Amino acid sequence: MSGKRILLIGPFGPGQLAESLARAFERLGYQVFRFDSDRAYFEAGPGARNRLTRRLLRRVYWDRMNMSTLEIVRCVRPALVFCIKGTYLHPETIRRVRTTLGVPFANYYSDNPYCGMPLNPRKSSVQRRDLVDALREYTRVWIWERGMAKRLAADGVASAYLPFGVDPDVFRPLEAKDCAECGQRHTAVFVGQHSDKREAHIAAVRRQSVALWGNRWNRADTVFNGRHRTHQRAAFGEDCARLYSSAALSLNVVDDLNVPGHNMRTFEIPAARGLMLSTYTAEQAEFFPEEEAALYYRKPEEIDENIERALKDETWADRLRGRAMMIAADHHYTERVKAMNADLGE
Repeated sequence: MSGKRILLIGPFGPGQLAESLARAFERLGYQVFRFDSDRAYFEAGPGARNRLTRRLLRRVYWDRMNMSTLEIVRCVRPALVFCIKGTYLHPETIRRVRTTLGVPFANYYSDNPYCGMPLNPRKSSVQRRDLVDALREYTRVWIWERGMAKRLAADGVASAYLPFGVDPDVFRPLEAKDCAECGQRHTAVFVGQHSDKREAHIAAVRRQSVALWGNRWNRADTVFNGRHRTHQRAAFGEDCARLYSSAALSLNVVDDLNVPGHNMRTFEIPAARGLMLSTYTAEQAEFFPEEEAALYYRKPEEIDENIERALKDETWADRLRGRAMMIAADHHYTERVKAMNADLGE
């Protein structure tokens, strides 16, 4: 990038990836203009804050957001438009930014672009059938998993592998405190929305209790039967980092859509000096070696045993925490932005 003005598109809520990357660009001297795609969606028309209305009028709202995006590019005149996921963007909008307006348009796709459009509304969705067609229009698409980068390239997308990282302004060691909601110090924590797989893995924890934060965990109340504690308050950003710093162990149940790769917790837990106990994936073990910087389980029934090991040998657990935090320090988003700049030819 020859200029220092960037338009960054994405959701900018607490702890969101878009804000972390915006700060990383700013650390490197770039002037970042933020376009909050979530806010634009909710303001796209009457009833847009209602989930059913958004489903019914999605195309109408998306069309309006695409028009707004083009107008903002004309006003800001950036050297680069950079998007986090950007599912709402039509292929023709991306092409127009690159060709008619003459601005490179890059994307960091933070999800799985091949998860389709399932009928079950509880399952993750790419939300559009022509997503790969849209991704072909970008100057560059970075994605967090090697296999998907290769698959996208085979489908004609200018893709490259770039793992997630961590924002040191948010995920860092924080003073351990009792839980603000229930007043307890939790042994094991999990922060993330409910899924059937996560419910099954946590339900397999029989001898220990897991404290949970995230959407829709009330669905599992009858299954857990009071064994695990669901919290109602949200835990984003520093609140999340403090939980990782305070707990004896932080769970990372890797979703099937992320296997065999990693997720954002892979770096966020160690950066907060938390001890990560995760579903085993080879890619995570490359970053954080097993028994040296993290703990892993192959079967959910092994979670209890690993929690008890960490509780029994605090010196060993603390050594793992320190090693993991040192590794995470090499994976700040500033380094990811430098890698993207190099990829784009600056």
